[in-house]
Amino acid sequence: MVSSSDARGVSPSQSEAQGPPDVVDQDADRRFRERALALGWNPDDVFVGGYVSWEWERSRHAFQAIFGSVRRLRVLELGCHLGATGIVLASLGAEVTGVDISEKYVELAQLNAARHGLGDRVRVMHLPDTTRMPFESGSFDVISCNSVLEYVPPEILGAVQREIDRVLAPGGYVVVLGTSNRLWPKESHSARWGVSYVPQRLQQALLGFRVESVSPFRLRAGFAGYRDLGLRDGGKLLMDLKTRMGVSGKRRQVLSAANRLLLPLGAHVGFISPTITMILQKP
Repeated sequence: MVSSSDARGVSPSQSEAQGPPDVVDQDADRRFRERALALGWNPDDVFVGGYVSWEWERSRHAFQAIFGSVRRLRVLELGCHLGATGIVLASLGAEVTGVDISEKYVELAQLNAARHGLGDRVRVMHLPDTTRMPFESGSFDVISCNSVLEYVPPEILGAVQREIDRVLAPGGYVVVLGTSNRLWPKESHSARWGVSYVPQRLQQALLGFRVESVSPFRLRAGFAGYRDLGLRDGGKLLMDLKTRMGVSGKRRQVLSAANRLLLPLGAHVGFISPTITMILQKP
């Protein structure tokens, strides 16, 4: 079982003083940049070569708000993409396994970890089918789902969630971040208004594409019996997270007021932003 008190050991101020991991392996950096260019990506783009720094300034705060320290925690980064979240967590002492259905992302994630000197702390695997993962039950303390569950085809989302539940240890956490919110009027990927409200079975016919967003209520229902930490302590955890991410003043007051209105309805501010923030704990 994992708890915030079990995981604490390095204070947020200590890890903030440490700063994001630097690029230290020049050969791996060269190969990362060459491969990114071969795929048509700019290696200097914030969401390519700068992705680790981006996640340091954002997703790191969610894990610190829960644990204080992630040292020695076994973390699965589901849909690891370029491995940025896992690299951040590994730099803070976690043992990270990243999986992705795309071989090109796995290759770049491996190089990304190596260029940051963390190739021995981040294991990356190509996994075409996330409804059947090659891990024993209860293998992980934390499963990070950062901007990934909206891409899962709706017809298999439940199966993926059941597999997440299987490989997560009792008392462990599912951390959902950056996931395009079907409730938000402007879809974050296409930047088009109202498209998420089109029924999924009609999206291809009416829009010509599948809208990559998901309802926070559906996500939570897929983890039946889990405790939503956003509802704990009057939403203090999520408001602390927003503060760590730089939200202050009038905006914080608005979010806090919205949170108080949503809590009696079984929701919180993580449900009504453009991207979903949800921290769920397994029984």
